[in-house]
Amino acid sequence: MRIAVLSDIHEGLNRKNTQTDLMGLLHKWMAAHMPDVFIIGGDMTAGPEKSLALLNQLQQYSPRTKFLFVHGNHDIYHEDSKAAHELLLQFPGNLGNGPVELNDDWVVIGEGGWYDYSFGIPGFTEEQFSNGTYQDFTWPDKIYAHWPGADREQTDRYILKLENWLSEYHGKNIILVTHFVPLSQFVLYKDDPKWDFFNAMQGSFRFGELALKYGVKKYIFGHIHTRYHEQIEGMEIICNPLGYYPHEWSHQTAEEEIFSTIKIIEI
Repeated sequence: MRIAVLSDIHEGLNRKNTQTDLMGLLHKWMAAHMPDVFIIGGDMTAGPEKSLALLNQLQQYSPRTKFLFVHGNHDIYHEDSKAAHELLLQFPGNLGNGPVELNDDWVVIGEGGWYDYSFGIPGFTEEQFSNGTYQDFTWPDKIYAHWPGADREQTDRYILKLENWLSEYHGKNIILVTHFVPLSQFVLYKDDPKWDFFNAMQGSFRFGELALKYGVKKYIFGHIHTRYHEQIEGMEIICNPLGYYPHEWSHQTAEEEIFSTIKIIEI
């Protein structure tokens, strides 16, 4: 079984900046490669309505491929992010609806996740991280995402949900998917508080703890716009974002970048 992996497509912004039909290029890639499963690790675009429309478009264009999705922070930018999350659950392949068994041996479990400041640097209070402002910059989630409770409470809800599913499928070969970062070694620290302060909003070490506790075979995430593919304690780790044009891309054209970035793994 061939599984394609991509996250952080940011279709709206990248389409605007490249003046290119990104969805047309994704359709072209699909026609050429036709994977059995395509896992999208969040940040399809900004806002739930647009993200849902693009996901449905991909699935309708390639009905033979099973598209699986977890939301990113941009996908739930809305005056009511809980309602945005529920809207995105209308997509049949949203892993927030529950685990997806690929065959008798493999299951995909996932949710978008959130953050609890556990990757935050010392010297700041939880209130400062919650406000999300350092000097003259405010983390965009604090402006555009609106959960009913605190960030830590939202992360708690995801942890509980994922652990229930992981417990149910313990002993299976599990692919775990979140948008947010599960392990501190994938968080870039620059010894510069203008950058490092915002690492508090990158994810939670508790996602990684869950993966190790339940013997997850493969962990797929996004959010950080840096590509990784490595093994940690017997677990295959994949972070495979498209990221923002032009400063995070390796090629000049969107077609070259998309075609070279999408990763295929086999099980």
